[in-house]
Amino acid sequence: MLAELLRVIFLTAAVLVVVIAFGAIIKPLTGDAPFSAMQAIKFIALSMVPMSQYAVPFAAGFGATLVMHRMAADNEILAMSTSGLRYIAVLMPVMFLGLVLSIIMMIMVQVYIPKTYAVMGRVLAGDVTAMIQHAVDQGRPIRFGDMEIWAESMRVTEQPETSNASERIELRRMVAARMSRDGSIDSDVSAVGAVLDLHERDGVVLIRMAMDDAVSWDAAGGGLRGFPRIEPTHAIAVPLPERTEPMAMTFTELLEVDASPERFPEIERLRRQVGEALRKWSERQVVAAELQRQGRVLLSSADPLGNDWEIEATGLRHGTLIAPKGGRVRIIERERDGRAVRSFIARKAILEVQDSGLDASRRRLLLSLDDVRVRDLPDGRRDNQRATVVIANLQPLPLDPEVQAEVSGNEEAMLARAASVADQAPRVKRAIRLVDQATSNLHGQVVSRLWRRWGVAVSAGLLPLLGAVLALNMRHAQPLSIYLVAFIPSLLNLVLITGGSGFMRQGDEMSGWLVLWSGNVILLGIIVAGWRRLARH
Repeated sequence: MLAELLRVIFLTAAVLVVVIAFGAIIKPLTGDAPFSAMQAIKFIALSMVPMSQYAVPFAAGFGATLVMHRMAADNEILAMSTSGLRYIAVLMPVMFLGLVLSIIMMIMVQVYIPKTYAVMGRVLAGDVTAMIQHAVDQGRPIRFGDMEIWAESMRVTEQPETSNASERIELRRMVAARMSRDGSIDSDVSAVGAVLDLHERDGVVLIRMAMDDAVSWDAAGGGLRGFPRIEPTHAIAVPLPERTEPMAMTFTELLEVDASPERFPEIERLRRQVGEALRKWSERQVVAAELQRQGRVLLSSADPLGNDWEIEATGLRHGTLIAPKGGRVRIIERERDGRAVRSFIARKAILEVQDSGLDASRRRLLLSLDDVRVRDLPDGRRDNQRATVVIANLQPLPLDPEVQAEVSGNEEAMLARAASVADQAPRVKRAIRLVDQATSNLHGQVVSRLWRRWGVAVSAGLLPLLGAVLALNMRHAQPLSIYLVAFIPSLLNLVLITGGSGFMRQGDEMSGWLVLWSGNVILLGIIVAGWRRLARH
């Protein structure tokens, strides 16, 4: 009986897995990702592993239904019963198969299937070099985070002698731009040539860039500048699939990321945003403290040939300069020798801190004025009225050494400082809230993913027993009719497992747990009811 069961289940599972795997390749083939024939074959082969978690349980139920129905129709089960065998002995091969299948599926869904998902993600996306090559060949930019890169041609060198990089990509006539959240360009650099060194470190690919004979434009500075060579201080991090998707994490990796969520790339990025928001707030606070103490502050242009700007106001609140009672904010433009050139009297003035440079490694202050009266000094007789005036590329004031240490020190000190000023700094508070939400969402994903896997593994052991019991009770019906009766609660179980994991992702763990396991309880109830009916008759 066990040999017959294994034969039918193997053939059924093989057909189902192949059909589902070929269905999984349709969407990637219709996309824009670089996908060669060899990658397609590899993707189909890899898809068979995760598809087995759905195909094998249903194949086991189908196989048990066919085998037990044939034996019941041929009166073999009746012969066993009249010979003195109890039904528990008759069904022992099916129960043994179900137990072994559950154990195998537990190992598969918690270890090997997640690893396969990670490899499939790499195949689907292609490696970084293939992605860049595909974009260059198509004449389109490629995006990594907030960075877009376009080039006319490229050349790849494996293991370059002058670097410890795994690969070196040489681009010709390239443009790199840093994009803002609204899709506009914060800064860009065009260069005759560029070198991209690729380093793989701890689940990410780090891209270090150097550009020769470059021209840069910066929104904070508002001008063009030429450089013989530009080397951004920050590398571009491209996370690999196994670090970014809980579905591609094994059992131990999920427990580790739940215990240390700061290792998760999305939370890493949000925690960096907390540090950026804290630093920007601290740099505005230096200006606010100077205004409260003296009623004025002098800001210098970051451009060596630029002028100084003296701001007269009583304070700074959430980026808005506070005008004296009954008056307006006054800004005086001075040359570096102190001579006043012009004055700006504004109804409203906002001071912002902007990231500057292609890698956002520098910061500049930007002053936006509304409803401005401009006057040439010292003897200007006629005012010039303007709706808006923007003064960009101003150098921030130096931070207090203690504050600088907290802002630029280790992450624990930075987060402690951010939490202490959150009530005074709305943007810092919002950044902290985003980290808390992401951490809570990650915990929900981890819990739901773990319990979902357990539910699928247990159902794999129940389905063959369900098919066998129904086949013995319905021995006069057609095998496909019997399987249809077994298929409906099996499909309902899969829906309940998915729905319960959804509740867990939303934070309702108790309701999710009850819904997730209710499907297996229904299957077990049908098996027990069928067993008792079989024993009575």
